[in-house]
Amino acid sequence: MHQNSPLPLKEQTVIVDSLRGWALLSVVLMNYASIYGWNNHAVKTEPDALTFFLDTASELIFGSKGWTLLAVLFGFGFSVLLQNRQQSGQSVYWFFIKRMLWLFVFAFVNTLFFGGDILNDYALMGLLLLLFYKCSVRMLFVLAACVLLLTPLLHAYLGRLHVLFSPKSRDLFYSFYDRNTFEDHIKANVVMRYKWMLRLSYSVILHLIQLGCFLLGMALHRSHFFEQLSRYLKRVKQLFLFSFILSVAIYMLQFLIEKSEWTFNSYYNLYYPQILVIMCFTTTGIIWLYATGKAKVVFAALAITGKMTLTSYMLQNMLAFFFFILLKPNWSLQSYFLAGLVIYLLQVAASKWWLSQYQYGLAEWLWRCLSYGRMFPLKKKERG
Repeated sequence: MHQNSPLPLKEQTVIVDSLRGWALLSVVLMNYASIYGWNNHAVKTEPDALTFFLDTASELIFGSKGWTLLAVLFGFGFSVLLQNRQQSGQSVYWFFIKRMLWLFVFAFVNTLFFGGDILNDYALMGLLLLLFYKCSVRMLFVLAACVLLLTPLLHAYLGRLHVLFSPKSRDLFYSFYDRNTFEDHIKANVVMRYKWMLRLSYSVILHLIQLGCFLLGMALHRSHFFEQLSRYLKRVKQLFLFSFILSVAIYMLQFLIEKSEWTFNSYYNLYYPQILVIMCFTTTGIIWLYATGKAKVVFAALAITGKMTLTSYMLQNMLAFFFFILLKPNWSLQSYFLAGLVIYLLQVAASKWWLSQYQYGLAEWLWRCLSYGRMFPLKKKERG
């Protein structure tokens, strides 16, 4: 990578797709860990040392880091789409609203298989993103910073009011889930997505965090961050080191807060700041590693899956429904993680084959056709 030279579009796409691929890996591992928890929610035995370590380490590295990074990348992708529509002289607002409404449809289908769906949230935040479309780059960065820094204050305040949780909705979810029939599992997923997740800790706090991530993604696109990566690389390295130090500091502070029973989190909740800082650390690390030109095989694997983000995400959840929710295998947590990793690696191979034959992932193609209101060719033209 030459100093101050614009990064070719192909390489920009590889980085963004690689980050999407990494986020998908994080999401599948944590979603499958969640299903392990659902399947064992009534088990009262203490976890063994390995399970405790794996649960703690995975939560620290992957927990909520996938959907926050995907939110940044969705904001980035939405900004690209809006800009392309504007430059071509086509309608921007109605087209984008229609696209988000169709995403709600995909979200509903996905919810039937996995109650922890995030597509509903992305569609909602995508609609709100239109309100900020004409903001300057500086204003987008300022708004993103304000939302992400101030939301923990609101989180703490609502926590003091004891209004963040909804045990009745949780119990309703498990009342269906434990009946262990196909229909009841569908009902359980719908309850989780559209009732349990409407508690304030989700409907308000999480959506504000998502909005901040979306605004950040839009700001990164408008500032030509990936195009001018060589110019920003020094800052990426600095941010990598700073976020690492801050991650350790917040982790140690959280440890002291819990051990000493301090009330700090009652005034400024560190849950999401810790998630965002670690997400920043891993993301800048991936970007820095790409800039070195190393681990090309790894980036190729991540990128090929990232090109089919919607298809891959929905397929992960459908497989989980049939193999882990319906069957409820009596496996250890590490086995659920291993299953998630195996499924992800199989998706890498399947995505590579699929994209050698077709132009888009199946869900991406369908979403594109519905959004534009016309058919696009799916299969690649054979070279003569």
